[in-house]
Amino acid sequence: MLKLLVPLVAVTACADVSGIENKKSFGPAVAMIDLFTTCYLVKTDVGPILIDACWRPDELRVRLSENGVKADEVTTVLFTHGHQDHVAGLPILPNARIAALADEQEVLTKYVKGDATIDDVLTDGQTLRFGSTEVKVYAVPGHTAGSAAFLIDGTLLLGDSALVTAKGALGPVPKDRSADPELNVRSMVALADRLKAEARVVKWLAPAHSGGIEAGTALQTFADANR
Repeated sequence: MLKLLVPLVAVTACADVSGIENKKSFGPAVAMIDLFTTCYLVKTDVGPILIDACWRPDELRVRLSENGVKADEVTTVLFTHGHQDHVAGLPILPNARIAALADEQEVLTKYVKGDATIDDVLTDGQTLRFGSTEVKVYAVPGHTAGSAAFLIDGTLLLGDSALVTAKGALGPVPKDRSADPELNVRSMVALADRLKAEARVVKWLAPAHSGGIEAGTALQTFADANR
């Protein structure tokens, strides 16, 4: 059984990872930095959505404002997972629906202040549509039981399932920060193979605790090195 762990942020503060740039765009996703954690803003035809809800509510409000968005305009938060540094901004988003894989409910319940009930239960392989914006959902268990990755217009948002190193390579998160590190790596290998089999176009890789990179062959190189 997967155990619940403390957030990854304590390690990545001093880890050999690429730097995070606030307001940097990775395709449609705009990075919003909160200390050493990044949540992402995507503006759609039907209102802004977030990938994760950052760490500090006041900081999230500032970051949204920097991008011309009010907190009550956010319609949905797609959660890569439910650790505190990814969910604590949720209370300032009164109209946002919680969207996550069912297996992440336990973690969300532990860390969200207030009602953590998943409004939109996601499934592996599901396609979501927000106006003309398409979001593909992928289950990547390991960091937590219900960790997810989201592919949005060529940008693969990875949460805490991987990091970009200071040398620009995709690498695993520290083993002591994942509930099941071996499963985490296997999930990333499977994701790389699946995206290739589905002929998905991946232009950017965007983790939560490092900078993002142009995808190139980074994901497949990670997979080949960890089989």
